[in-house]
Amino acid sequence: MYRISELAQKVGLSRSTLLYYEKLKLISAKRQSNGYRCYLDTDVQRVKLLQQLQAGGLTLKECQVCLEAQIDRELLRHRLSVLDEEIAQIFKSASHC
Repeated sequence: MYRISELAQKVGLSRSTLLYYEKLKLISAKRQSNGYRCYLDTDVQRVKLLQQLQAGGLTLKECQVCLEAQIDRELLRHRLSVLDEEIAQIFKSASHC
């Protein structure tokens, strides 16, 4: 079990980012009797998956849909299309140099 500062250090994010994720219900902490938030290894895995999804270009809203297993294939296809266009623009700009 991890306190929020330990989780933040383990995943390389700030405490405020984790609190924001909790506010968006991307992660959820159990409260101990002393009021401290307590996170499990499953929360570590969930945050790391969020980081991977974001690194792949997904927004937090898109990540939330994926994590809730309500995968909106059309939404993901659209995002992939946008990313493909961005990559094409980068290569086009680079070839003019």
